[in-house]
Amino acid sequence: MRGRVAPTAVMTAGFGLAFAAWTLSARTRFLAELDATSLTPGVSLADGWGQLMAALSFLLHPAVTYTVVGVLSVWAWRRRLRNLAWALAATIPLGVGSERLLKSLVARERPPTAIPLVTEGFAYPSGHMIAMSALALLAIAITIVTRRADLAAWAVRVGVLGLCVVVAYNRWALRAHYFTDIVAGGLWGAFVASFALLSTGVHVVAPWAGRPLRGVPPTVFVVVNPTKVPDWELLRKHVDGVARGHGWGRPRWLETTEDDPGLAAARQAVAAGADLVVAAGGDGTVRSVAQGLAGTRATLAVLPTGTGNLLARNLGIPLDVADALEVAFDGLPTHLDLVEVRADGGAAEASVVMAGMGVDAVIMSETNPDLKRAVGPAAYALSAVGALSRPPFDLVVSLDGGIPVQRTVALALIANVGQLQGGVQLVPDARPDDGRFDVLFAHARGPAGWANLAGRVVTGAAQGTGLERWQGTRAVFEAGEPIAYQIDGDTAGTCQVLEAVVVPHALTVMVPR
Repeated sequence: MRGRVAPTAVMTAGFGLAFAAWTLSARTRFLAELDATSLTPGVSLADGWGQLMAALSFLLHPAVTYTVVGVLSVWAWRRRLRNLAWALAATIPLGVGSERLLKSLVARERPPTAIPLVTEGFAYPSGHMIAMSALALLAIAITIVTRRADLAAWAVRVGVLGLCVVVAYNRWALRAHYFTDIVAGGLWGAFVASFALLSTGVHVVAPWAGRPLRGVPPTVFVVVNPTKVPDWELLRKHVDGVARGHGWGRPRWLETTEDDPGLAAARQAVAAGADLVVAAGGDGTVRSVAQGLAGTRATLAVLPTGTGNLLARNLGIPLDVADALEVAFDGLPTHLDLVEVRADGGAAEASVVMAGMGVDAVIMSETNPDLKRAVGPAAYALSAVGALSRPPFDLVVSLDGGIPVQRTVALALIANVGQLQGGVQLVPDARPDDGRFDVLFAHARGPAGWANLAGRVVTGAAQGTGLERWQGTRAVFEAGEPIAYQIDGDTAGTCQVLEAVVVPHALTVMVPR
């Protein structure tokens, strides 16, 4: 990850050069003799073996193979392997488009002995082999990216390579291609897949275990919100594999519950001597784990599997699970601030992202959880339509013990970080390591007013009508009536008084190098 040539770059260059060299040498005497084998009669459709070969030709048709690739893309996306999902999806148009282009450029006719039932178009390179070799390389990449080193993973690797051999023999037995067509298809399919992996930033590493670190391996705990993980077993093997690859000990796993979103689990990990605690979930899980780790020697790593994932976005932690795990085990430990928040004088709760009163809390409380799981952050936009029409409220604000001032607002926000989804900087000056938080007040009238205010936020307007920003280390918001409030996206009802105090450098977090 640091200054090394990506294995996918090496593969892409290697397969591309191999295809070019093979194409240039296809007319040599040696390869011409191999191609001559396709001029002899192949299998006959009159016997069982020939009928089996014909059936396999349809079963292993590129359309079928690319359908499998598409299904794997959806599978990867649902498991938050986003880069891998994009690579799988990109392989389909790249494979189909490049096959047609190459065939039209080379314009090589099929062998005269080809069976018409299973052949169409030009011969060089083999479309069946392009699709199958691309699928094979991508399937192997999946087992490597997810750090699978078990028997099943090796069975997949051997199995897809075996399918390539089956397709190659099938195309030759039916005399659908010359020998050079088949090899060229295999090389080009591998090039297409490796190029897709490279261009989408998929990090491919050695599929075997790394060297153990000297001395006692660091202790790793994973605190996971099971409702945010679609494939528990895959995630466990993935995390175990990454830890093994970096020479760490095998992680111990703790689950959150409805009653405990991560605080008790984090404290249990600290009591057991954790060096690294990976929080796998949304911002609610992350803040609860952060509260349990604050002031301890344990380091927090974020595995973003929620909807907003605002802390990960603001720290530059990838939203792709595979890349986020690389940061977790090979990132840079960095000290961050934590904000302690109290509602109506209750127990202190940690905030590492944003806490506030008003429309933000209403939007989050009224967002349908099922819709949020289905469409992600877009679900908040639907709730915002109704929430933004609510009347403003009066608020008395005290900052750093100064003279209280009164404001009429729709939103009062305390921000440890400033970026929202989509890269929108709601609070541009907010920094999670500067020893202070930022305060934002916002108010607008009607849809047009809010649209204007949103436009100013997007364009980076610092102050102005309806928008006010301050900075401090301690704040007290006192409303004249109970107002909905939220802490890092978690809503907990209403309160009249919301207090916040910053705890500088209370937390150590792994961030990208």
